[in-house]
Amino acid sequence: MSPGAIQLRGAESSDAEFIYRVVEATMRAYVEKIWGSFSEDYNRKNIAESLTAGMYSIIQCEGRDIGVLAVERHPTHIQLNQIYILPSHQNHGIGTSLVRNLAREAKESDRPLRLRVLAVNPVRRLYEREGFQVTSVTQERVFMELPA
Repeated sequence: MSPGAIQLRGAESSDAEFIYRVVEATMRAYVEKIWGSFSEDYNRKNIAESLTAGMYSIIQCEGRDIGVLAVERHPTHIQLNQIYILPSHQNHGIGTSLVRNLAREAKESDRPLRLRVLAVNPVRRLYEREGFQVTSVTQERVFMELPA
């Protein structure tokens, strides 16, 4: 599976269950480690709101849905809100490819690329390898930016 075979499609309301399953599969352990529990109700509500706002794209590989990407484009910066890839498709360069595409877009538009990551999530190493710098830290999260 090559990162070149990856495509994005706009998410629709019918994707809500898939998005929830991806969030649960990729984030439950980290959320439980930090906050002690994973709330299905909270996550489903958050997904519904983000779908309504049009933030989600579905990550596809060879026509199959394999993950979720949520990005906000602001006049001052691009915010990578979520990039969740099903565990069976992780560590194949897909996330790196998507992050590099966003970094390219940010650089071409002269805006920084920002994100936040749970402090216990090892994906932080990917962002550091790609040049992101820590801008602030809380007990739960690390905020990072790739300067313009």
